[in-house]
Amino acid sequence: MSKGDLQQTVDSLVEELVQFSPLAQRVAKEVLNASEESPLGVGLKMEGKAYGLLRTTEDFKEGVDAFVEKRKPIFKGK
Repeated sequence: MSKGDLQQTVDSLVEELVQFSPLAQRVAKEVLNASEESPLGVGLKMEGKAYGLLRTTEDFKEGVDAFVEKRKPIFKGK
């Protein structure tokens, strides 16, 4: 892969990621960083707790509503 191809791939990934809930991104980053040195079982428990927390957010509801209504979600980070 050339440097130009890599840059294009990174740019595409960034464009995709900015469409996601900022709250979900923050939580995912925290879980990944905290579980980096942890056993798999601990990481899976952390993921489950984070998912349970995120299911209670306005962004989760917006994501589900947008999916059902076949539109792009408008996330607020709440």
